[in-house]
Amino acid sequence: MIFDAHRGEFYALFAALLWVFGAMLFEFLGKKNGATTVNFLRLLLGFIFLSIFTFFSRGFLLPLDADLHSWLWLLLSGIVGFAIGDLFLFKSLVMLGARISMLIMTLAPPIAAIFGWLILGETLSPYQFIGMVVTLFGIAVVILQKEDKNSGNITK
Repeated sequence: MIFDAHRGEFYALFAALLWVFGAMLFEFLGKKNGATTVNFLRLLLGFIFLSIFTFFSRGFLLPLDADLHSWLWLLLSGIVGFAIGDLFLFKSLVMLGARISMLIMTLAPPIAAIFGWLILGETLSPYQFIGMVVTLFGIAVVILQKEDKNSGNITK
């Protein structure tokens, strides 16, 4: 069956579809209620649901059996990724819209490649480097175009 042979691709496409839906939803909610409010409520609801899940799956509301080192990394990850990173994302969704914000987020792989080169000494093959340049060029073309607010047409 085709679905079984391409299950991973289907899941990746479905995840991308959900990311688009989520971005559009958070853009709408952020414009209506403010990015900070939306992010706070999302974090609060996430904490509540994750605590309930953890309680039923492990018997704790919080991972009380984790050591201090794990707690520090968990706290740092939550502050940087969820609190600060998502706040910037929601602000960009309100200010730029979902289309441009999600397009800029596609810069994550090239940025990771650059940091991998700088920090870890990783190298890129010529094909990988060309792919990164093409991606950056495509993003620049879209971002540098201006949209006519009256007609919805995109101009250079």
